[in-house]
Amino acid sequence: MWYFWIFIVLLVALLVLLISRHFYQRRISQIHYSHNSAKNDFLKQLSTTSIDRENFETILSSMVEGVIVINSKGKIEHASPNFCQLLELRSKETQNKLYWEVIWNQEINESIKEALFHKRAVRKEIDIIGPQESFFSMQISPVMDKEDKLLSLIAIFHDITELKKLERIRADFVANVSHELKTPLTAIKGFVETLKTSAKDDPAALVRFLDIIDKQTQRLENLVNDLLILSSLESKEVKMNILAEPLNKTIHSVINLHKEFIENKGHQVTVDTPKDLPNVLVDRQRMEQVFLNLLDNAVKFTPPGGKISIKTRWEKPYAVVEVKDNGVGIPPEHLSRVFERFYRVDKARSREAGGTGLGLAIVRQIVSAHQGKIEVESSPDMGSTFRIFLPCQI
Repeated sequence: MWYFWIFIVLLVALLVLLISRHFYQRRISQIHYSHNSAKNDFLKQLSTTSIDRENFETILSSMVEGVIVINSKGKIEHASPNFCQLLELRSKETQNKLYWEVIWNQEINESIKEALFHKRAVRKEIDIIGPQESFFSMQISPVMDKEDKLLSLIAIFHDITELKKLERIRADFVANVSHELKTPLTAIKGFVETLKTSAKDDPAALVRFLDIIDKQTQRLENLVNDLLILSSLESKEVKMNILAEPLNKTIHSVINLHKEFIENKGHQVTVDTPKDLPNVLVDRQRMEQVFLNLLDNAVKFTPPGGKISIKTRWEKPYAVVEVKDNGVGIPPEHLSRVFERFYRVDKARSREAGGTGLGLAIVRQIVSAHQGKIEVESSPDMGSTFRIFLPCQI
């Protein structure tokens, strides 16, 4: 029976990896298509029509890409406004200047020189290091006359920083999921092998090892469930059933679900909700999940006998909910990253508490889907305050 459930969990985990891979690959493909479509349309226009200077400048101004036209002598004849914004230039005055007098980047200049000398197209991805790293896809295409004489070069620069960011996120995501799956699977495999050999005739060891396998299987199930939720939220496949709901009712419903957990830790939970607070426009099931995750973290990471408060107020046009505890807190260097997937302030403590590392990422996605926002304030050993802003029915 245990082998059957382990197989099911592994099958679902593999499905999640495939779904996640498909989502990021689809977004990356969309960016590639947008880039190639714009580039091909522009080149087609140049090759099929006679464009006067005024119309040419209009076309350049309307393009998202950065475009420059360089004549056969290496002087810039046209430069789109976006070209001047995308790249750091030696001079904003580009007309009739040699390309290397305008462009700082040596790799771009070498590529233009190559295209001029060999009269052939050059395609490259350019990585520009600066305060914020940026990436560009560059295509330099020669324009020839009927006698195969070079008239000019057209260089198109497309900002692919978002694409590179998505590729990194996808790679990091797969690596993190693989790591999170490997830990419980290794434990399960080890105890199954022990049960098959030395512990099979020891009833006490048998029960203890089966309990450990059960705990690790539950951990896998929680991870898979959170991955499925996060994947559906990010892919916009979740349809929100937005209704006007009283916050007080949702908050007390979540506290009742956690009542036993709260009592076992000896925490005191207080709720302060003004009677005149307008209803919020939310999907109640999703919003309960938000408060469950926040309350679960407050209970887990607050020492026994702690205090947790949930306060609401109205700040037009939002209802503001604050979930505050006097627990272990979060060091300031971690605050900007707590909503990232699989990010843990204290990895050992989080895993020991049964966390998947996805709870706050799910919270942020749900709040964003409600056109709301979330922020956090915290200090080590002083507790944490998570503040949610939700649109109200006015």
